[in-house]
Amino acid sequence: MRARNLVLVALVGTIRPVLAQKPAAGAKPGARADTLQCFSCNPRKRPLRAFGELMIVQLIPFSFNAVIRDKPWAKVSLQSWEENLENPWQWDNDHFINNQFSHPYHGNLYFNSARTNGYSFWGSVPWAYGGSFMWEEFGEKFAPSANDILNTGTGGITLGESLYRLSSLVLDNRATGSNRMWREIFATLLDPVRGFNRLLDGEVSRVGPNPPDWRPSRAQGVLDLGYRRIAVNNSFSGSQSVDQGVAAFHFAYGDLSNDVRSKPFSHFDFNIELSDKASQGERGRLSLLTARGTLGGIDLHDSPSTRHTLGALLTYEYYNNPAFEYGGQSIYAGLISEFHRADAKKVRVVTEVLLQGIIIGATLSEHYYAGEGRNYDYGMGLGTRLAAGFVKPGRGSIKVGWNGRWLHTLNGAESAHYQGGGLFEARYFFFSKFGLGASYYNYHRRSDYTGFPTVTQTSPMLNFFVSTAMPALTP
Repeated sequence: MRARNLVLVALVGTIRPVLAQKPAAGAKPGARADTLQCFSCNPRKRPLRAFGELMIVQLIPFSFNAVIRDKPWAKVSLQSWEENLENPWQWDNDHFINNQFSHPYHGNLYFNSARTNGYSFWGSVPWAYGGSFMWEEFGEKFAPSANDILNTGTGGITLGESLYRLSSLVLDNRATGSNRMWREIFATLLDPVRGFNRLLDGEVSRVGPNPPDWRPSRAQGVLDLGYRRIAVNNSFSGSQSVDQGVAAFHFAYGDLSNDVRSKPFSHFDFNIELSDKASQGERGRLSLLTARGTLGGIDLHDSPSTRHTLGALLTYEYYNNPAFEYGGQSIYAGLISEFHRADAKKVRVVTEVLLQGIIIGATLSEHYYAGEGRNYDYGMGLGTRLAAGFVKPGRGSIKVGWNGRWLHTLNGAESAHYQGGGLFEARYFFFSKFGLGASYYNYHRRSDYTGFPTVTQTSPMLNFFVSTAMPALTP
């Protein structure tokens, strides 16, 4: 502990002088931040630096595994490259958390090697897939994996743009002193490639206005701390149930019904949940991570009180708890409606009627297990989402919803999986920022196997939690 504290003191002591504030080049001493040049607006594209950083992002884990861990799969050669280019793509057998979390997170770094070097959202998309393709063909001796490029590329886009915009929200070019220092540090933790580039460009210490797109139309974050009971086999009693301590963070960026027509990810929601280690076991503390961002939309009806919009959203999902595991990349499309939008005194209602196209999905299998630790089937499929949110500004909210999906197995036990879940959640704030809440989620799965009996599972989950809401975020 003492050594860790010394490292932290040394780190802060090193960074603090770097963050000694200085105005933008050519600015007069004492000038207001909003009168200075916006050095973060309209950044120019830097393809060479973007490519160099993509290579660095790949070389760090490659070198660690090849040199320090001495992993055979990292001992690549011209021969292994030639074989990978000639041989057909396969499906790998990595652990669930590796394929469904680690790979998409790494893809976010590929995406942001371009996004933080002047590329737009759409301009950064090829970098996520391109980085994954390079790794699959040249970064390891294993045959290239179809599931990896889909998870790394698509999941990297969803996580990458979400973390890029979250880091924008944390950053403030107008800030000075310790406020600025901690903002830069936290933004770098969210988007390491961006933090590295801001250090290279001297932006961590320059003062000026913020680009308009750094601040959304609205933003709200909620931290929940509580208790969950999971009925693994449809029973809350005895050995059939699991008790968990849970910490969850929910963040809504922008306005779904209003911003779906704007640039990609002008609205997104980001959710992360950590559960106690004893109940999670080998699954790890991360029990949930989801991100969902808008891609675009068109208005069907727009009035002061009501709006109906056809919209599309890109979604990353990771669920891993004692009741079920599912991970995947999807596109949702359908009708998004908002009611009572102009009257702040009334309950605001937002509804979703969406169809889901599952690009790649992984779900628990009773009849597939590989020595590397894989116990799930891979497939593609379809799904639906029905949801309604009722919000009383400053007081509380109620959410109801149902998600259903059908997954046809492409690799694993020959099967088809049907999954669904119904949600009811309510929270009420007794004070301005503190409140209580509860939720009930009922998960159901039916797995039809060829040559094996059908498996059905029902696992309701009950949550109780205290909530604290983040202060309102201003432009």
